[in-house]
Amino acid sequence: MGLFAEPWLREARDHIKLVSDITADKNNNPAQFDKLAEAVEKAIKAALVENHGSVPRQLDHQNLVSICQATGVWDVLPPALQGLVQEVQSFRAPTRSAPLQQSSAEQLQRYFLVARGLIDYMEFHIIGNDSVLKRLTVA
Repeated sequence: MGLFAEPWLREARDHIKLVSDITADKNNNPAQFDKLAEAVEKAIKAALVENHGSVPRQLDHQNLVSICQATGVWDVLPPALQGLVQEVQSFRAPTRSAPLQQSSAEQLQRYFLVARGLIDYMEFHIIGNDSVLKRLTVA
């Protein structure tokens, strides 16, 4: 794993752990979805930091889909992970147009598992693969 990305991926995993610990109580609320979205954001930005050394100001916003599309991350994500990014984007508090529907603990756990997979994918298949990492256009 790259030197710059490591703290970002660790923080993403910490957010996921926090969500899973809270979900174990079977108590779902919008804050859990926000934490899940933050974890996905950290994982995506970890690749940008590893590629560029920092997150450029023009990409330091919360629209995850547009960040992925603008940098080329979208092109290297499998369809299931693209779907996760789109769904998680809809959970973001500032962009949420309607209140979240009451979700089951099982649904949140599914998001939690897929988000873990996204973090691992970012670490091993994007950050850990120089040919893929160099294809990203961050600057």
